[in-house]
Amino acid sequence: MVSIRRNIVFFVVVMAVCFLFRREGFFLEVAFAAVDESVWTWDVLVVPPDEGWENEKGKAIQRTLAWHQTQVSESGNGIHGHDLNFVLLPPATEDAIADFALPITSHTVAVLSFASYPVDRELIRQAARSGMPLLLAGGENVSFYEAGRLHPFVFALDLFRDYRCRAFADYASKRLEKNSRLGIMGARFTLNEEREAKICFDFLLKAGFMPMPYWLDASVTDTFSLVEQEIKNASDGVLISYLGGMASKEIWRGVMGLMSPYRLWYGGAPDASFRSFKGMIFADQNMYLEELGGFEQLKRDLWMSQTMAVSDKAAAGRANALVIWLIQALEAIPRQNIENVERPSQRELLSELENVKGIPFGAQVLEIDGKTHRPSQRKVYILEVRDRNFTVLDTLDVEGLPYYDY
Repeated sequence: MVSIRRNIVFFVVVMAVCFLFRREGFFLEVAFAAVDESVWTWDVLVVPPDEGWENEKGKAIQRTLAWHQTQVSESGNGIHGHDLNFVLLPPATEDAIADFALPITSHTVAVLSFASYPVDRELIRQAARSGMPLLLAGGENVSFYEAGRLHPFVFALDLFRDYRCRAFADYASKRLEKNSRLGIMGARFTLNEEREAKICFDFLLKAGFMPMPYWLDASVTDTFSLVEQEIKNASDGVLISYLGGMASKEIWRGVMGLMSPYRLWYGGAPDASFRSFKGMIFADQNMYLEELGGFEQLKRDLWMSQTMAVSDKAAAGRANALVIWLIQALEAIPRQNIENVERPSQRELLSELENVKGIPFGAQVLEIDGKTHRPSQRKVYILEVRDRNFTVLDTLDVEGLPYYDY
């Protein structure tokens, strides 16, 4: 009889507990089920630098991502109830990436790339098939346009390479008299140089200068002879070269050979091969970011909060900016559209990525231009070759350019 009573009491207690769980919106079996973290975790695929993860740049990126992953997890609500999981992919080469399929799942929300531009160009083709948001840590040499139309899914921290055209026009307006002699040398039928020479010419005209265009064949061995007479007839001036590196070096040798006070500004990127070309002028958004970019506070934050040491501050800064960009876009999606889904609508996320403001990037604060999917402006360093090194002459806030179809 006692045993029967105990069974009845136990049955009543179990039924009462079940009733309470149902009344509060729970089910008993859920309370005892194994926790499935993937239900509330979104994956972000990360393509490393070409050198991989086991170097100072790769480690700085990896530790910055881990720092953000922990911050989101410990924030209580995460991102509308979701955590982020950064999935570190193996390094890829330009040849290998063509045969590599991004491991996109139903929980993947975006792809971050820290790779070189040949790899990034192939990633754009892959992202185009899935429509997955692709955020590039660099992207200066990667075009986002096809047949004049902007790819809706790709974004970058760098301005496109034609920003140097505006930088030179801004620097000329700041340093030169309006009656200064300015020559612009461009190479016909080239992928970028002809277009950029035309853009720079237009900017200088709008700034009140009277630039003289020279259309040259960069493959001609004696390129300098085509502008030699102009230099001989003028006491001084500036030549802006969009002829490529080898031809521009030949122009420099010719100017130096005449002992001319003409200065040569080069419309391409500076690299170590130019260190012996004394007096040549460049404009660049990325050189000296490590030294002058203002990422010291981020380095301190990583160390003080989670004892994470980073030696490549610029790489950590790029990782930090990309993650904040993505998080702000995810948080901007209305909560009811995002809280209980495997992943947010790609259309909504792409729309929000276009409009993010206030992205910290060291000493800069970036605002995204929805028409270009890049920052509306970046700091650009004007550099001069001195003592076999690049010396910073000036720092300009340069606006990114819209699409120019020349």
